[in-house]
Amino acid sequence: MLISISYLPPSWYIRKIIAADSPAIESHEHFVKQSIRNRCHILSPNGVQALIVPVVHQNRYEIPIKDLRISYDIPWQRQHWRSLCAAYQRSAFFEFYQDDLIHFYEHKFDFLFDYNVQLIHFLLEQIKIKVAIGFTTFYQEPGDKTIYDFRNRCDSGSPGETSNETSYPQVFSYKGDFVKELSFVDLLFNMGPVSVQYVQPE
Repeated sequence: MLISISYLPPSWYIRKIIAADSPAIESHEHFVKQSIRNRCHILSPNGVQALIVPVVHQNRYEIPIKDLRISYDIPWQRQHWRSLCAAYQRSAFFEFYQDDLIHFYEHKFDFLFDYNVQLIHFLLEQIKIKVAIGFTTFYQEPGDKTIYDFRNRCDSGSPGETSNETSYPQVFSYKGDFVKELSFVDLLFNMGPVSVQYVQPE
C-alpha cells in the first residue's frame, strides 16, 4: 500500500497502516496544500479546529516532500500545543500522554517528512502496535493496479473511509453528535490504551 505522509493523522490513516501487509509512505511526491500532509483536525471547545504546520514556500511544489522544510516564521508549535491542551486537558488520558508528546512541540525539526514520521511512530507505540513502515525510493506514477494506491485519498481528506467509524465519548460530546475524521489523538486522549480496538482492521 502506498500512502502519503500525514501530520497527526486521522484514525482511518492509522487503521490503513495497521491493515496493510507492506505499508509504504510516499517520500518523493510533491507537496499538496490543504491536505493531511501538514494539517490535522481536532475537536476544540468551539468546534472542529485545523492545526497546520507551516512549510517553507520556496520550491515547495517542485521538490520531493522528504526535502520540504518546516517554517518557523510564526510560533506554530506553541500555538498547536496550546490548542491541544485547550481541547483535551479535560479528556481522560491527556495527562497520561502529554509528557511524551510535548517533545514534538518543544524541539525544532528541520523537515516536515521526518517530523511526521516520528509522530506516526509515537502514536503507534502508544497503542503497542509494531508496523514495519517502508518509504518509497522514487515516485511511482498512479495507475499500477498491482498496488493499493491510497495517496490521492490523502489530498482532500478521507472520502468514503469514515462511514463506518465507530463512535466513542468525546470531550465535548454534550454539545452535539459524534465528530468524525479527527486526528487520532482525539481517540487516544479520550480512550487511552483501548484506542487500538477502534483502529483494528475489520
